[in-house]
Amino acid sequence: MIHVFSSGITKIQNLEVFLEDEIRKHGELKFHSVWENPKASAGDLVIGWGHKKTADKARAFAKKHSLPYLALEDGFLRSLRLGVEGDQPLSLSVDRTGVYYDACEPSDLEDMLNNTGWWTWDIQNEARAAIERFRIYDLSKYNNAPSFTAEDKVKLYNKASVKPGQKLILVVDQTEGDASIVLGKASEESFQAMLAAALAEPNAVVVVKTHPDVVSGKKRSCFGTLPPDVCVISESYASPSFIKAFDEVYVATSQMGFEALLMGKVVHTFGVPFYAGWGLTVDHGDVPARRRGRPSREQIFAAAYIKLCRYVNPVTKTRISLTEAIDIMAARRLANEENRRNYIAVGFRRWKWPHVKAFASSTGGTLEFVSNVESGIQKAAQEGKAVLIWAGKATDDVVEQCERLSVPLIRMEDGFLRSVGLGVEYHDPFSLVLDDTGIYYDPARPSKLSKILMNIKNHPDLPRLLDRSNRLIQMIVENGLSKYNTPSDPKVVQKLHSLPRNRRIVLVPGQVDGDASVKRGGGAIQSNEQLLKVVRQKCPNAFVVYKVHPDVARGMKRGQITKETQKTCTDMILSSGRLNDYWPYVDEVHTLTSLSGFEALLQGKHVVTYGKPFYAEWGLTEDIMIKGSSSKVPFNKEENGHLSCVTGRGPCEPKLKRDFEEFPKQEYMALTLKELVAGVMILYPKYWDWQTRHACCPEDVCHRILNRQQPEVRYWVRCCRTVEWILIRLNLL
Repeated sequence: MIHVFSSGITKIQNLEVFLEDEIRKHGELKFHSVWENPKASAGDLVIGWGHKKTADKARAFAKKHSLPYLALEDGFLRSLRLGVEGDQPLSLSVDRTGVYYDACEPSDLEDMLNNTGWWTWDIQNEARAAIERFRIYDLSKYNNAPSFTAEDKVKLYNKASVKPGQKLILVVDQTEGDASIVLGKASEESFQAMLAAALAEPNAVVVVKTHPDVVSGKKRSCFGTLPPDVCVISESYASPSFIKAFDEVYVATSQMGFEALLMGKVVHTFGVPFYAGWGLTVDHGDVPARRRGRPSREQIFAAAYIKLCRYVNPVTKTRISLTEAIDIMAARRLANEENRRNYIAVGFRRWKWPHVKAFASSTGGTLEFVSNVESGIQKAAQEGKAVLIWAGKATDDVVEQCERLSVPLIRMEDGFLRSVGLGVEYHDPFSLVLDDTGIYYDPARPSKLSKILMNIKNHPDLPRLLDRSNRLIQMIVENGLSKYNTPSDPKVVQKLHSLPRNRRIVLVPGQVDGDASVKRGGGAIQSNEQLLKVVRQKCPNAFVVYKVHPDVARGMKRGQITKETQKTCTDMILSSGRLNDYWPYVDEVHTLTSLSGFEALLQGKHVVTYGKPFYAEWGLTEDIMIKGSSSKVPFNKEENGHLSCVTGRGPCEPKLKRDFEEFPKQEYMALTLKELVAGVMILYPKYWDWQTRHACCPEDVCHRILNRQQPEVRYWVRCCRTVEWILIRLNLL
């Protein structure tokens, strides 16, 4: 049995996963109230939280019954927001000897750093890569603070009156009564000595960073009253980016000192934090003699972040590595940072509001809904806010109005791993795109995606991205995942199984006529009817399988083809089944701009494009460009009776024109499939988990989809769906 005396520990989500090793060895968790006097047995274990008062009783119980004791604490990569704000921990430190911040007693962390027999090449490589990724993504224990920008640095230098050649020193404040201060052998006198030492530095400017809880008035500063000539920074910033602005950092016991050490800064300690006394810091405190080891900063990092801490994925509820935990926290932090603006969401239907709120959420932004698009743009201009709009509603007039009023325009669109079920059936999305440049399906202007792909080879975290991309491709292919993940249809599989083996099988995925991706990226071809005719001309002897778009099959959208086209241009028409059912039987996919082409690339299929989808012109597809105006069919007999086409290469850019030959060209750049997937599925979309209510990774979304953990369609949304279907049938919508 595992005895737990702290009620706070009972509130930790996934505690059983964090402690799965102990549960296997000692048995189930048993929570005791403060007045309870439980019985103990041989083989039991006692757990407490740090040095809280409840831990005193737990320690006394363990000592009385000669039981092993385990101390839990928050890990060094904890959460997006503070624990008091309700964020559950991504990591916990687990110590059998003491507590890492208690310099008065030994700890597991000290033991590791004194005896580096655990240090291996694999751990070294993991630690170095993790340190670099902490810098790239600006990660710390808590990750809701904004990054410290170049503009912020200029403001700081002006506020502190920093002159050329002067050294900039950061002095870190803490809150009075913090357990790490007392147990780290620091005191009020330590903080006064620290400030005096910093001020005594020649040719230096001192900046004091106050704690956010002090600014809010919740707690008192350890400095008391500061001299009037000392520059004080009360705003919260992400530690790695903030520390870069300074030459030296002075701390008592703050974790910021260790983060400064990782950044290569000179660190002065006036207490005894876990990273002091190992030869890497300038120590002014009473360092215990038992710290005899001389580890590198990578070894201290590995001991603290890799060996001492445990990490749990809140979606899969499994133990994960630090590397995977960084993926999760980076996704949360990036989504939070990108949404750190004030939005006016215009023209959204009421049933989409929860989606907008989730994917546009941030600790530093606001969101307001305005039904009328024009009024919303005017309001955004007056209040200095950004306009958020569904991409299909961002007409040329909307774009022009926003440009004229200098209003930032952010387009929202479905992602590429959307849901278990169709969006038209009101299923909540697991992924959406927020694009502040353009939109991925519009080849006439740059998009956030095109910028990502053009610069993917220079991404600072490229090795990890490519590794994730490869794993993601495997996961999608092996499990047959797609955008909507609709169920398989045995009748469709049976028909596909009967396809001729002696002919080339060409799949043509149908699209919605008038869909934004068709209008913007279809060029001269603007309908399924036209597409099938051009495919038949290109492949006269192939067996053409036409898959009707699900929305068209359900009568919700336009895209039907005539009987004549069915007879002359197709050999088989199917209106159901998931795409994964088709891949074993298909040789090629011919498409206009359908996402099916991208999914076919993941399956290793040959893909021919007749439009300009986002995945074309990167060297992975056969790209055909139809010449002519969209107002007429360019492949009729009036056009000399043959297909007029050219092979195109290179991403297209700015002006909105329908004829592809008029699109400006860029220099062609070839991408590997892993690079394409890294940009398209990892960096570009935002992913949201509806259970944890946090931004997440595409791997987590795959887990939800595989386990069919899709939120139920709400009752009022079902009502909206019914009304909308009736209006469509009556041609009123």
